[in-house]
Amino acid sequence: MLRKLALHNVGPAKDLVLNPVGPRLNLLTGDNGLGKSFLLEAAWWSLTRTWHEVAAVPSAPDARISHDFDGESAISRSESRWMPDGQYWKRRSGRPPNPGLVMYARVDGSFSVWDPARNYRLYSRADGGEAESPAAYQFTSSEVLWGLRRRVTAAGQEREETLCLGLVDEWREWQRAGDPRFELLVELLAALGPDNQALEPGELVRPSLDDVRELPTIRMPYGQDVPITYAPAGVRRMCKLAYLLAWAMSEHEAESTRRAIAPSRQIIMLVDEIETHLHPRWQRTVLPGLMKAIAGWREGDAPDVQLIVATHSPLVLTSIEPLFDPKQDALWKLDLENGTVVIERDEWHKRGDALMWLESDVFDETAPYSREAEAAMKDAAALMADPDASQERADHLRTRLRGVLADTDPFWLNWRAWRRSKGWSP
Repeated sequence: MLRKLALHNVGPAKDLVLNPVGPRLNLLTGDNGLGKSFLLEAAWWSLTRTWHEVAAVPSAPDARISHDFDGESAISRSESRWMPDGQYWKRRSGRPPNPGLVMYARVDGSFSVWDPARNYRLYSRADGGEAESPAAYQFTSSEVLWGLRRRVTAAGQEREETLCLGLVDEWREWQRAGDPRFELLVELLAALGPDNQALEPGELVRPSLDDVRELPTIRMPYGQDVPITYAPAGVRRMCKLAYLLAWAMSEHEAESTRRAIAPSRQIIMLVDEIETHLHPRWQRTVLPGLMKAIAGWREGDAPDVQLIVATHSPLVLTSIEPLFDPKQDALWKLDLENGTVVIERDEWHKRGDALMWLESDVFDETAPYSREAEAAMKDAAALMADPDASQERADHLRTRLRGVLADTDPFWLNWRAWRRSKGWSP
């Protein structure tokens, strides 16, 4: 498990440090642009030694990224420095440490997977030459559906290798064959579905006359089986997540068996804005569902699981209150103070409901009203505190409040009571 992540002169601040990282669940909160996604990318690189697209660029000289994590055999402590001449991050030589199975779900629909049984190893091909496995599996949103491939040169010949068949082909074949992997997928979909409504596979369909392939479907609440490619964005994201979990877990077990090695004892899952595309009702269950889905793998020999999740949703934080354990979990707040980005580990306490979370320091005390209503209420509160308040000003504010507040709003009811106390009509 990741224990510490420290960035110096790289990212939005001179120093950003997560220490100690919660061994089970870590929630990253903060305004847009303060570094939540960047911390996830840095965590991914520290664990896997790969960048998703391009390497992070330092913001000042003497840039460093350091980490501590539990490897499969020992604790790994390492510091990487930016090499200006070569424009790369220098890392320790030798066999890389093994953090276990690592997955990263990004907000743009792309995914990354690092499997200790399949990545970062050399092996001998049938022709006697050595070849390197993929450094990691880096999926675009489209490649999750249609498959991941790479170009390699073997025996002097360039050819294409299929690294993953993709959701459409594998889901279809698993479903047709009654494959145990389909059973795993069904369990994952059920766990990741919205409140009291499991995601359920439907019948395979061929939606186009010009494409002979049958497509997997999801059975919608109104009874129709909708092809994955036509499914709503939130449904599609959760289906992709469930598929990649099933694919990564099953491939890891199969390769571990083939190589006669023990499967990983650890899974680290990074998720950016887990609530993206999800209805508020779904936001209440998605994170507990994900924790349940991963923890249920290898029943009887369950691995340790660590999640690092970025979120903007008060409902996500509300949903985790019954499960949060300060001994295993952490809430991290990114903030802007005097023009400088800072991060701190919050002293956890329950807020009770989504509005209390929204109005807390975690979300910068954001008011649950429109800006117009907030301004009118502020002016009205000042008037109620003024012993010399005039009826003319009160009538003007009454018109403003009437236009922005509901009849049953507590502030509106207090305002009416105050007017009565003054002898004015409410």
